Amino acid sequence: MLEHIGIFKRYKKVPSALKYGYYYYAKMKLPFAKSKDRFVRVWLPEDYDFDNQDKRFPVIYFSDGQNLVDKYLSAYGEWELDQSAHNLLKQGYQSFIAVGIDCPKDPMERMNELNPPYPVDFKKEGPKHPYANKYVEFIKDELKPLIDSLFYTLRDKDNTGIGGSSMGGIMSFYAYLKEPETFGFSLSFSPAFFFYKEKHWYQILDEFDIENKDYGKIFLYSGGLEFEEIFLYPTVYTYNYLKKRLKPGNVEMIVDTRQKHNEKAWSKYLKDALKFWLKKE
Repeated sequence: MLEHIGIFKRYKKVPSALKYGYYYYAKMKLPFAKSKDRFVRVWLPEDYDFDNQDKRFPVIYFSDGQNLVDKYLSAYGEWELDQSAHNLLKQGYQSFIAVGIDCPKDPMERMNELNPPYPVDFKKEGPKHPYANKYVEFIKDELKPLIDSLFYTLRDKDNTGIGGSSMGGIMSFYAYLKEPETFGFSLSFSPAFFFYKEKHWYQILDEFDIENKDYGKIFLYSGGLEFEEIFLYPTVYTYNYLKKRLKPGNVEMIVDTRQKHNEKAWSKYLKDALKFWLKKE
């Protein structure tokens, strides 16, 4: 393995929960953000061959990148992405690269950064100045070209995904709608659709002309226990909307009403979402 790949350094901290693959990180500037300096983390699969540029991999971009593979980086837990990828590889699925952007420390800044640029229907809580459009543009126009230039990636839309949970879930959903030529897959776990009244949410969805554009796959998930309960119904009616308008087989959803709103729950269904993305027709 290499100690450096471009601006990215190999992650060596101990203790670490990383079990499979290789982990790199770099501090980058997000020009649109309030807290501009942010760690970007790149996880490479265990079968990544540093000496073979002909062997290339799909890429999925995540928000809250500190939560992906190492619980010692996260305040709340990890998705155990490296373990899910290892299990999928043993089952014959394609390996992939994961790129994560750390979230800002200020929760309100995170809400603004990851929510679509629409006025929310909440008066006392929720994003006040949402700008996920700038976040998505940063990934598309700056981060993705950098990753493609440094790592052995498959660059087409079918091999490019975007994912996240909660606020990251609504961001990845919005990226899927806004940039269908870039992101051919969205992993949207516990998306915060509840910020919008149902009728207003349908109006937003109608803006994207879903039936007449070539959208790829999208995977939705919601739990239903405690705080997670408010995520459930909006996710279900969004799924029903998409199922009527997308190509057959392009949308899938899992509901587990026993699950709370946390990384442990999301890690439980990560393999299902990745299988849906990586399986060949």
